[in-house]
Amino acid sequence: MNPMIRAMRTEEAEDVAALVRGLAWETRPGVLPKLTAADLIASADLIDVVIAEEADHVIGACLGLMTFSTWRGAKGLYIVDLFVSGQARNRGIGLELLKESVRRAMARGARFIKLEVDHVNDGAARFYERLGFARHDEDRLFVLEEDGVRRLISSLG
Repeated sequence: MNPMIRAMRTEEAEDVAALVRGLAWETRPGVLPKLTAADLIASADLIDVVIAEEADHVIGACLGLMTFSTWRGAKGLYIVDLFVSGQARNRGIGLELLKESVRRAMARGARFIKLEVDHVNDGAARFYERLGFARHDEDRLFVLEEDGVRRLISSLG
């Protein structure tokens, strides 16, 4: 049976949040993402969620955001998370999720895809490399968490 690949419905947001927790558990046991169904629903204007459904169960999801590159002068797609539940892997579902997410982004003008892979997730790195993604080790990821954001803002005024 081939899963149905489609946009997430509001009532499936908890299933998607559970998948993201599963991804975290596989890559960083003990780390629990703060993502909730309510967060996904409230952020529907920012995030596009595509799911794989089989036998009325969400078995995979791809979460993407539109972005813009000044270097490219182009819109792009940033893949936030792509995950397929363990029992459904190695069936091409991840690729189908990614392709649908990309189709949807291209309809909005995306011309490139950008993503990050946790350094312990070698399987994901191999998956993306097989698809032709180029690794950019010259880039560094910097994150300023909420407390730091508040300190930054208060130091400005």
